[in-house]
Amino acid sequence: MIDLNATFFVQAVNFLLILILLNVILIGPIRRMLKKRAEFVASQMEGIESFTASADTKLKDYEAALDAARVAATAGRLAMKAEGQTREKAILDAAAAEAASKVQAARADIAAQTDSAEKALKGKVSGLASKAVAKVLAA
Repeated sequence: MIDLNATFFVQAVNFLLILILLNVILIGPIRRMLKKRAEFVASQMEGIESFTASADTKLKDYEAALDAARVAATAGRLAMKAEGQTREKAILDAAAAEAASKVQAARADIAAQTDSAEKALKGKVSGLASKAVAKVLAA
């Protein structure tokens, strides 16, 4: 059986003193270090989360700006294409008109040359006919 005598109370006081001493020297500093480490990790996690959110926002902004640039580039390309087609049509119309006028001038020149050649030959027809008849009769 356990006897409750003076040694029991001395051992109890000794136990309590060692418990308090260990708490002050060993357990307290470890708890403080663990608490400080948990706070540091928490602050680092907040920094990481804010950085990730910032990066996501910047990425979305970049993609939106890129989409807007694509739309603007497509609109510009289509506008330039339409302007080019308009210029092409104007140039082709001018070239067609110039070609038509040159063809008409060439036809008029050919008609004038034909008329002058015809007039020149009509004047010589009777002389040529008499020469041809003379050759046929002389033969």
